[in-house]
Formats: sequence, C-alpha cells, structure tokens
Amino acid sequence: MAQIVRYGAYLPRHRISVKEIQDFYGRPGRPRSRTLATPGLDEDPLTMAYEASVATIGHDGAELGALIVASQAPPFGLRKFSATLARALGVSGADHFDLGAHPAGLLDGLALADALVAAGRGPVLVVASDHLVAYEERVADMLSAGGAAAFLIGGDGGVAELGAERRASEEVFDVWRLGTEPEARYRLEVLFGTYGAVAKTALAALEEATGRPAGDYASVAASQPHPQTLRALGRLGVGKEQLAGTSFVGEIGNLGTASAGFALALALDAAEAGQHVLAFGYGGGEGIAREIEVTAATPDSGAAGMIEGQAISLSTYYRWTRGRQVEPH
Repeated sequence: MAQIVRYGAYLPRHRISVKEIQDFYGRPGRPRSRTLATPGLDEDPLTMAYEASVATIGHDGAELGALIVASQAPPFGLRKFSATLARALGVSGADHFDLGAHPAGLLDGLALADALVAAGRGPVLVVASDHLVAYEERVADMLSAGGAAAFLIGGDGGVAELGAERRASEEVFDVWRLGTEPEARYRLEVLFGTYGAVAKTALAALEEATGRPAGDYASVAASQPHPQTLRALGRLGVGKEQLAGTSFVGEIGNLGTASAGFALALALDAAEAGQHVLAFGYGGGEGIAREIEVTAATPDSGAAGMIEGQAISLSTYYRWTRGRQVEPH
C-alpha cells in the first residue's frame, strides 16, 4: 500500500459570523455554524491549493510523478486546475489530473494516487481545495467556507499507510448544479438521510475487510457539510471522542472538497504511531471509507491553530463574496 509521506493544510484567516447573516435576513433559529472561514479578495481555490501544497512539499516539486487536484470550484473554466497549480509550484514533468464536482474528491484522489504509486509513477501530490459560494441568505444553509489540504503520497518513508477502502452509493440529488447555473441547489433533508445510509454500508464493508469496527479507530476524519451529518456517524458506533479533534463545521463551516482533507490533517497531527485513523468522504450520494495506519511520528501541520481567525463585518463579507458564484474575483 502507498503511504502518506507529508501533508499540509490552509485556511483563510477571515471569519464572518453566521448569526449576523441570519439576523440581517430575518432568519430565526440557532446558527448551524458559529463562523465561516472566508477567503479574502486575493484568495480563491487556486491560491489556497498553492498554500497547502507549499506547506507540504515546499517549493521543490521536481520529484513529483503526478499532481491531482480535487475541487468543486476551479478558478478557471475549460482549463486544468492541476496544470495551472503545477506551473505555480514550478513542477515540471508530472502528470496532471483534475477531479471535480464531488465533495469526496480527496478520497478519490487518494485512491488514484495509491494506484499510480503502485504502478511506479509516484510520488503523487493530492490536493483538495474549495470555496463553493452560496447566494445571499442561502449561505446560512450551505455554510459556504473555503480551505485546502494537500497530501504527498509515496511508496516508502511515510508517516501513515493507506489501508483498505470500501464504497457505497445511492442515486440521489442532495447538492447539485445544473449546466451554467451560478450556484448549487440543495436538499438538506436528502443530504442528512443519504449521508447516514451510505456511511452505514461503507463502514460495515470496511469492518468486514479489516476486522476493525468504527468505534475502534483512534479518530475519525469525515466530510462534514453540516453538523447534523456527523450525528449520523454517532449512530454507527463512532464516539464523540473520535470526532472531538477533527470536527470543525460548527466552528468554521463547510469546506466542500477540502472538508475531509482538513479533518484528516487534524487527525494525523494528533495521532501516534500504531494507531489507526478512519477517513470518510461523502458527496452526491456516495460514501467512501478508508483505513489509515499511522506508522511513524507525524509532523504538526498546525491545522488546529488555523481554526480561530479574524472577524470581518457583514458588509466586508458581501463585498468580497458577491459575484463569486458567477465568476471568480
């Protein structure tokens, strides 16, 4: 199996209060997240991907065999995000792969990297970066936030080994976007139900393959589009302590494709050699569960220290984000 050699994460420092958004639009009820991690005017999924990549490989990507980028919000149309990022990093000679339109793209990226390394085409840098903007008050439901995470996958010398993976899916429409529509549509009740259903099937299949039930992992790093989705994992045997160090959606919002990646960085930062981490990605009716065994002391990516940010006003938030669902700034 391939190994995670190094990893890094990035969050923009700006935070907008979700309560301020709800109060402005007269939306009653408790905010589903305290704040949202908000990219500034000079930030987008490309710049965030760059920062997470540099935190992982520095400015030397000469040895990369491939670069994989997962994002639902690439900054350019009809261009390869991965190729643009490679040029920004000064990477030459690597193969480029884009994985789009799926919030669990990081787990797809790890599966592809695993195969590429096994075929002798590594090392592979897998990057997940996202900022899927919702319009006006709908941001209070989508919890649209931005962030990125990157993982260097190789054949040896790593800190964690990619273990067995199992998948489950249902044909549903929970969050989607049609053609040239400027923003996502969503059905939260479908999202909540399907997340739990496919997680149950995928985790049961992974337990059958590994002999390890969900409650036996040191921590669980999961996609978290909404706080309520994490409750579904609790009903499947995942304890609160397993999510305590990797849960952030109630603090900084939904990081989209980067959600599972940022959670995994948090989990690895706190892990010890010999422990096992469960990574779970969800998107579009599909759940992907993978076991990761920590084999050596892990570096501290500093992900936990990125969660607390700097408050911005509501007017600043909308000045920075209005129009981003139409075209990037």
